[in-house]
Amino acid sequence: MSQSVKLYLIILLCVSGFSPLWANIEWLNKHYDYGAFKEAEGPRKGSVQFVNKGDEAIFINRVRPGCGCTEANYPHDLILPGDTATISFTYNPKGRPGSFDKSIKVYVGKENELHVVKISGTVIGAPSTLEFGYPKEAGLLRLESFAVKTGELKKGSSRHLFINAYNQSSDTITPSWVGEEKGIKVELTPSSIPPGDVATFSFYVNTKEEERMGPVNYKVHVTSDRYNPGQGDCEIEIGTIIVPDTQSLSVEEIEGGPRAYLLPEFVDLGETEVAGKMTFMFDILNDGQKDLEVLRVYSADKNIEIKNKPKKIKSGKRGEVKGVIDLNQLPTGAFRIPVEVMTNDPLHPVRTANIVGLRH
Repeated sequence: MSQSVKLYLIILLCVSGFSPLWANIEWLNKHYDYGAFKEAEGPRKGSVQFVNKGDEAIFINRVRPGCGCTEANYPHDLILPGDTATISFTYNPKGRPGSFDKSIKVYVGKENELHVVKISGTVIGAPSTLEFGYPKEAGLLRLESFAVKTGELKKGSSRHLFINAYNQSSDTITPSWVGEEKGIKVELTPSSIPPGDVATFSFYVNTKEEERMGPVNYKVHVTSDRYNPGQGDCEIEIGTIIVPDTQSLSVEEIEGGPRAYLLPEFVDLGETEVAGKMTFMFDILNDGQKDLEVLRVYSADKNIEIKNKPKKIKSGKRGEVKGVIDLNQLPTGAFRIPVEVMTNDPLHPVRTANIVGLRH
């Protein structure tokens, strides 16, 4: 604060008897819109102004930008009645592609009266920035990723997943997509993306609508602009693992429920030099008191194909699982490939059989 301002404050306090004095000012503009500009152009300057409409000189105590991306300057001397004060600022777009809406707080007068100035605009990102923040390119769009996963979800639950998308073109685009199923819904907010701006794909995974258990992958085909087909497409994969929900069961239901055991847990194919495919088998034993429902048998390994599985196994009975392993695709040496068995066993809903052997 300058010496003239300090002197004015001392005189003002003595005259006013410590009574409040609100600054009478009129803003000529409190919102500065930069519009769209390229990140490569570097920091951009702007300013807003107000007029002292009162009968006394006033002053600006301080100015505080809302983030480190903005610097601000203001007059430190008294602003006389009828004079205009200019608040100038500089926005640094480096590493900040997309639209922005920031606040600058201006504190005026003896009472430290708060005024809020808004600045906004859209930064068209530089290639190096876009490659870092949105590494996946699909024509007019750049995306954070082409794949997203929920991890394990209990049957009956749901989850939202998100991927941000950036419009790297010079026109507004309206993406479209196909691939929605019972268990997956897709939204884009906003539905149309201005140049240099960002939108968010939302993927709603609802296991209540999905009949499959275990790993489930949805593929959504995205077109970057429905009104200009052929400008670039991509495929987004949404992955989830749906597991049984046993938390709602009572102690009696758990104790009196089915029990799943795999016989054997390690299916040993021995040593082989045979090319082609080999068949393997193992049993699922129900050692519980109620029927065991086999929800799914699968392997994440593409060399395993399940050919046959039981649907329901009565108490004390067994059911056979039959599968095929493609030895041609396996490297030489020892191998162990897990096969997951999902059932309605409340204690062990997932059991694992291991297909092992040695390929020469």
